[in-house]
Amino acid sequence: MQGSSEARMRSANSVLAVTTLSHMMQHIFVGTSILFPLIITDLSLNYTEFGIVIAVSSLIGGLLQILFSVASRKVARHVLLGLGNTLLSLGTFLTGLARNLTHFLGARTVANVGVAPQHPMGTTIIAERFDGKSIGKAMGIHYGVAYVGNIVGPLFMTYLAVAAGWRNALFVFSVPALIVGLTVIWYLGEGKKPIRPGEVRGAPSLKSDVITLTKTGSVIQIIAVQALISGGIGLEIITTYTPLFLADALKLDVYARGIIYAIGLIGGVMGPVLLGRHADRLGHLKTATLSAGIALILVYLLPLHSSASLVLVLHLFALGFVSFALPTLLQSHLVKITREHKRDLVAGMFFTVSYGFNSLWTVVTGYMIDAYSSFTPAFTMMGTLGLMAFVILVGQMRKFGS
Repeated sequence: MQGSSEARMRSANSVLAVTTLSHMMQHIFVGTSILFPLIITDLSLNYTEFGIVIAVSSLIGGLLQILFSVASRKVARHVLLGLGNTLLSLGTFLTGLARNLTHFLGARTVANVGVAPQHPMGTTIIAERFDGKSIGKAMGIHYGVAYVGNIVGPLFMTYLAVAAGWRNALFVFSVPALIVGLTVIWYLGEGKKPIRPGEVRGAPSLKSDVITLTKTGSVIQIIAVQALISGGIGLEIITTYTPLFLADALKLDVYARGIIYAIGLIGGVMGPVLLGRHADRLGHLKTATLSAGIALILVYLLPLHSSASLVLVLHLFALGFVSFALPTLLQSHLVKITREHKRDLVAGMFFTVSYGFNSLWTVVTGYMIDAYSSFTPAFTMMGTLGLMAFVILVGQMRKFGS
């Protein structure tokens, strides 16, 4: 009996490891944000044009998340996940070839389509193998370790961009995503317990599942929280505009902003792992509410910095620690309150809404920076969106008592 239990744990842990490696590739792609100042200059873009490119490509990729979730009822999840990494590789390579706004938009769109399967497929694959008592820990590891890509990406891309140019940096980083994509398809499909399509024999129809989910307590509220977080205190909006803040508002050179940004992102690695582990005991909603409250204060305070300093590094570290953990904590709560065969769908809804609203906020944020020639109004708006999310979370925490 003990040997059988150990075998199951090894199987669960190996699936977690491979799925997390896939997720890390996605966040190495997120790390390309350190190259945005160079790309904006080389392609002669303003902040509004840049915001539109990021918004449109993210919106297309975000909307496709729900389609991948529906497709998982017929197609094996590991195949969709591997295909995503392959497209991410292609999009990263094409970004290095971009010569104008249109090229940049097309390449980013291909890459974001590749990102689309990761969160709904990865979340469900992991949720299949870890119960409610350990899902927070597993999801924390999945996100925290994957966020190492946020650090590795900026550090190595900064070095390569200085040594060989930003285009060659992207060419080099397109290769690992392709290798990982092929590995996911092979490895997760070869195990004794393959990752099968999400459809369950005799399961209700898609329409019935959607109706049930909308009536499930807390689902709509948590998705609304994520919609607000995506424009305020979420990792996507923070990783998009923080490097630009360091470059254009604080006037840091490429080395300084690369190092400070990377050190700040270490908090984004530690936060999900540590908070996810403790949230299994303290409560996922309670931990998410506290994290959101701290994150919104930290965003409000960002404009106080006028130069590089130790305080700035600690500030970004703390912001990464709490804000990067929020999707992990919110997903862990949704997984616990959702029946197994509906998890693909609820994860797809969660991230489709998240990316859709992130696209909207990205454009608005870029426009505000252009309009006011300052990051302060943008950070004020971001903090206010975080405050609105915090208020909803407080209500849900009181309702669920956790």
